[in-house]
Amino acid sequence: MEEKISRAELDEAKGVCRTLFTNDKGQPFELVDGQAELFLEIWKKKHFRVHVQTTTRYGKSEVISMAVLTRACTVPEHWAIVASGEKNAGIIMKYLIGHIFDNEFTKVKFQMEGESAESIKRHKSRNIVNFVLDDGTMSEVKIVSAEKAMGFGAPNIIEDESALISDHYHSFVMRMLGDQTENFLCKVGNPFESNHFRNSAEDPEYHKIIIDYQQGIDEGRLTPQYVEEMRKQPNFRVLYEVKFPPKDQADDQGWVPLMIKDDIDRAMVDTGTVKGFGINRLGVDVAGGGRNFSTMVNRSTNVAKLSYKANESDTMRLAEQVIANKERNNIDNIDIGIDKVGIGRGAHDILRRLTPGLIGINAGEKPLTSVDQEVYFNLRAQMYWKLREWILGGGRLERNPDWYQLTKMWYRTRIEGTGRGKIQMMSKEDMLKRGVESPDVADALSFTFMRPDIIMVKKSEDLFFRNKMLEKRKKQGKGAYNMKMSNY
Repeated sequence: MEEKISRAELDEAKGVCRTLFTNDKGQPFELVDGQAELFLEIWKKKHFRVHVQTTTRYGKSEVISMAVLTRACTVPEHWAIVASGEKNAGIIMKYLIGHIFDNEFTKVKFQMEGESAESIKRHKSRNIVNFVLDDGTMSEVKIVSAEKAMGFGAPNIIEDESALISDHYHSFVMRMLGDQTENFLCKVGNPFESNHFRNSAEDPEYHKIIIDYQQGIDEGRLTPQYVEEMRKQPNFRVLYEVKFPPKDQADDQGWVPLMIKDDIDRAMVDTGTVKGFGINRLGVDVAGGGRNFSTMVNRSTNVAKLSYKANESDTMRLAEQVIANKERNNIDNIDIGIDKVGIGRGAHDILRRLTPGLIGINAGEKPLTSVDQEVYFNLRAQMYWKLREWILGGGRLERNPDWYQLTKMWYRTRIEGTGRGKIQMMSKEDMLKRGVESPDVADALSFTFMRPDIIMVKKSEDLFFRNKMLEKRKKQGKGAYNMKMSNY
């Protein structure tokens, strides 16, 4: 049975940090218990294999930097901070360099190599830092990209954002450790799907530090209000509950089904049994013939139905069908969403002239807001994720077997240069390789989520059309002056 870290050891770690380091306000750096355990594992190398998963915003990168710095100024060793890309590996190094000048103990051991302390503190851009200990021996800390780890060696490694490093490049990291019997590896990250990171989480040879959002709240690192807000966001299970996706859902590339059959079964209702209310949207997916279909989906706030599906390659005829649907269901132009690239371009251009103000969709574009750009890889991912939330939140589907297309849509977390995960949908090309035809009905439904489900008026370049719409709404008593304007 693994020996439990004592309260005295945790207090010792807290005392070291409080004495040596300061926070961004210049005050002594105070560790919470979970941070103290992480600091202790690196500073004293209590276990040679350590696996760390913590809730996001827990401050693990800064704690690791202080632990490595303290160790490097105490014991003559070589350390490597490895991540997917030097930019990500540099996050911990920047913290480390920033803390060198917090105290005389680390400052006097640091080799500045001709640079001024002010310049080093300002830029924090070194890939290697060296320290000369009291007995004349030296320590080194360097950052290495996992992709370029072949040929480097380091008996002590921090593998940051470990789950984002592929199994192939992780093998390079393991080779860096060499054949020393007491080499040290600390794997740190969020539990995104990853063979080697999941394996170490289950390996009894690894000491585990697992800190979820509840411990973060208990220790004062997170607030309940913040957690409840984040619960509505993608990847809450991974980033805050600190849990891997279920094994029976993710494939070996990390792709997870957007929804399962039970989700669709629960959402489906018989035609006419649910009365729609609220918003009134139309999504149009355009096919170019062959085995694909042009489709239209009408959706209100609470229920959606497939209203048109035809093997139609005549764009003018399809445009006529869209206009007929619009008039039959009293849909405003700005509540029509249609693909405007590739095969959809022709129908979009025709309808743009006939129904000014409709929304042309290029699903490959970035989301409109900077906040959404941090969460979703592109507009397609955003629309499908909002679709998923709508169904799981109680949205209904008028019974039709074509809705099961949604069970063949896959998503995963795509990692950008910032190290942050973004929701990404599997491309149609990759779906086709798996034998999945174009999801025409699913796409049409997703287009009805091109903007939030609140009554809004589009800021159109066509001011004449916009004013006419407002006059129409005033006559109909729809409260035109109270409607929220939008950038969508």
